[in-house]
Amino acid sequence: MLSQPTSWCSADVALGDRTDAWQEVLSGSYRAWQVPQRLPATFYASLRRHDFAGTEIVETICDPCVGERTREHVHRDDELYIGVQLTTSGRERFRIGDSGVEVNSGDLVVWTTDQVVQFEVMERLHKVTLMIPWALMREHVPERKHLPSGGRIESKTGVGSLLAVHLLALSNQISTLDSSVQGTVSRSTLELLGVALSGQQQTSPFDATAVMLRKVQDYILQHLHQEDLTPVHIAEANGISLRYLHMLFQRSDMTVSGFVLQSRLNACRRALLDPSYHRFQIGEIAFRWGFNSTSHFCRVFKEKFGQSPSDARRAGTTP
Repeated sequence: MLSQPTSWCSADVALGDRTDAWQEVLSGSYRAWQVPQRLPATFYASLRRHDFAGTEIVETICDPCVGERTREHVHRDDELYIGVQLTTSGRERFRIGDSGVEVNSGDLVVWTTDQVVQFEVMERLHKVTLMIPWALMREHVPERKHLPSGGRIESKTGVGSLLAVHLLALSNQISTLDSSVQGTVSRSTLELLGVALSGQQQTSPFDATAVMLRKVQDYILQHLHQEDLTPVHIAEANGISLRYLHMLFQRSDMTVSGFVLQSRLNACRRALLDPSYHRFQIGEIAFRWGFNSTSHFCRVFKEKFGQSPSDARRAGTTP
């Protein structure tokens, strides 16, 4: 008998109900979670969940959002689980207990339901997660005496790389596996995980200032087209004071305005070298990324790159 997945998609839910529905489907797949911020009307997510010999494989695609497991959620659970997540595309930040970790495409991260956990999806995420009851892990890997600490598992080399490939293949093939062989495959999966956990990377202490700096920088990069992208506007949009904003950038050896200018210049230079933008005038490209004067753009561009925008475009088209 083949396993039948449980599927869910936000497109099937009324706009006003999507936040509550997303919270409910997260809780049904990853234990209890809450979504503290209302989702925008454009939010998209889909989820497929397979039962797998006492564990669950959950494949999720979702737009930027946040979620958290509070101390109340932890106390409410009557069974401990280990979550092992492979990110196949996108970017996500975790705070696991008192530690923080950022994951990108190809990364493996482990978390446990006995800890307070927060996540923030930074860009559309595609991930595969294996949810394992701790009791089942202890049964098949008896030498594992304690829950793993939350954090990243090295996935580029060694056993972690094998585990990442295995999880991806398992997600792709789980619907074709007959129930008669799932127990054997599950035991092999848990044994492989046990070996990978022995070389697990420890999470670094959570640095709230660094996380906020990256959040503000991400906001700036997403709003370079806005002419009024001033420090005051940036601080207000991120719910922080102007003084704190300037303090954040002190650790990056660059001012807020300097970061905005450099990011705009880099974006314009990429466009000048991109054949798909050759139909645009230089002034149009400058205005597209927030400059309000072509002459000013040309002057600061040459100061930054040592050549005019026209010369940069010609150099990029020279065979």
